[in-house]
Amino acid sequence: PVAGLRAGRPDPADRGRPLPSSCAPSRPVPVIAFHGEQDATNPYRGGGDSGAWAYSVPVARARWAELNGCGNAPAETQVSTHVRRTAHGGCAGGADVVLYTVSDGGHTWPGSPVDNGNGKVTHEIGANDLMWEFFRGHPLPGAS
Repeated sequence: PVAGLRAGRPDPADRGRPLPSSCAPSRPVPVIAFHGEQDATNPYRGGGDSGAWAYSVPVARARWAELNGCGNAPAETQVSTHVRRTAHGGCAGGADVVLYTVSDGGHTWPGSPVDNGNGKVTHEIGANDLMWEFFRGHPLPGAS
């Protein structure tokens, strides 16, 4: 997801957490995601106009790591001036969870030449290339 990492609906009893029963995949699912911390549409820290955004992006990332059985603590790497990579490895079935956080990014596609008027577009990384690299390394089980 770009500006849209979720791991189920917010829990009505604690809107700062996902409702476990609303996201229960039958197998580990590799995840790569990108999100700007200045996203006003789907706020990085949670909240916003949509009820789906009650919990934060880091909470969604951590939930995917839990769902995928990632046993190791996440590794953080400062990729560039405004981009941080948080990666969970050692996950069941090799289903890594990777989040690129753009500190000054809005609700935008990293590397896009298009300014959608919804915050700053970073050119420090390109989502297209990073996704392709990730997908090549995490093929669908049973695919040749």
